[in-house]
Amino acid sequence: MADIRVLRPHNVSRPAEVEPAGAGEAIAILACVRARSVVFALPVLAAVLAGFSFAPSLGRTGGGQPGTQSAAGVRLLKLGTFAQPTFLTSPPGDRRRRFVTERAGRIRIVQGSKKLRRPFLDITDRVQTGGESGLLSMAFAPDFARSRRYYVYYVDNGGSLAVDGFRASAKAPNRTQPGSRRKVIREPHSRGNHKGGQIQFGRDGKLYIGFGDGGGSGDPDENGQDLSQRLGKLLRISPRPRGGYRIPRDNPFVGRSGARGEIFAYGLRNPYRFSFDRLTGALTVGDVGQDAREEIDFVPAVRRVRRPRGGVNFGWSAFEGSRRYSSRPAPGHLPPVLERTHAAGSCSITGGYVIRDRSLGSLYGAYVYGDLCDSRLRVARLRKGGARGDRALGPRVSTLVSFGEDGRGRVHAISLEGAIFRLAPK
Repeated sequence: MADIRVLRPHNVSRPAEVEPAGAGEAIAILACVRARSVVFALPVLAAVLAGFSFAPSLGRTGGGQPGTQSAAGVRLLKLGTFAQPTFLTSPPGDRRRRFVTERAGRIRIVQGSKKLRRPFLDITDRVQTGGESGLLSMAFAPDFARSRRYYVYYVDNGGSLAVDGFRASAKAPNRTQPGSRRKVIREPHSRGNHKGGQIQFGRDGKLYIGFGDGGGSGDPDENGQDLSQRLGKLLRISPRPRGGYRIPRDNPFVGRSGARGEIFAYGLRNPYRFSFDRLTGALTVGDVGQDAREEIDFVPAVRRVRRPRGGVNFGWSAFEGSRRYSSRPAPGHLPPVLERTHAAGSCSITGGYVIRDRSLGSLYGAYVYGDLCDSRLRVARLRKGGARGDRALGPRVSTLVSFGEDGRGRVHAISLEGAIFRLAPK
């Protein structure tokens, strides 16, 4: 029988400074059942959003423990409180609005410092919220200012992974145009875990989608290394305005017998959060581990094509991080540049962003990331073949479910308990 703990998590170890007009803070009391494979939380299945395996943290690194609020001149400014927020982003070039996805199926807008009452989108009738499900992220088309198109990633009522397209209203830009929904992609998914969750447009204008391996423990369907399956992969597509998508001709497996042309990279367990460096186009992936290791993968951009090289094999389920996990083959496996162990207190990696906010001084160009169980935000300098300077940044955010980047390139840290904070200079 699993150990049961009642947690009274703190969003940060000391009160964060509040941006004007931020909503009041609500602290949830999470009753966590800690087991090898799954985390239950009341009143929500909180921890499972970011990954399936869960190992107890060890003393000094546990989430929500007292510690230093700021380091290297960084502080947290509270944007507001939301209902189980999962992601934050902004349209390209929009310096005033921040869009927040809420797990139940709503998108909220913060305009300036004010959270608008009416949601930008409400698809709660379509979204499943059990297990690792929910409305998990969104992405604006590069030409959003003209096309008004944006996309959402969610788990539908049948458990399938879903990406749909919508259009903002021309007359009411803070609302979605009624009847504008178009199906882009559906992927059947019968288990309750490893739902993936991220969509992002790359600097090449293509939409990238991170699908988990189909769930269970140890990749029982062997999807990670199977190029005939979309699960356990990073996909790259061009959505069609009327629904569906086109496969870019320069995708790495186009024309290869037995391989899906949508696949851009493979060998992933649960790439819940990935991002592109807004300056260089380099790809970073936070891939949630199995029993022992969490990993950050890094692929530099190829300058002439404005994107990372395709066809990379990240190794799952032959490898968990750099460690051999099974005897399955993994041709050309690219090891992670950074790993965190469960023995050191990590349990479920939350991938972040390369910081391109010059107001953060010496942190410019560093990668910020975190973990569901270790409330400390961390930074490291990523490069091909490794990382340097991995360290705790200072500020803490408990139940760290995501990071987000706004239209100015400012990074935000998101707690599933409700609070969203912006990293700001001290």
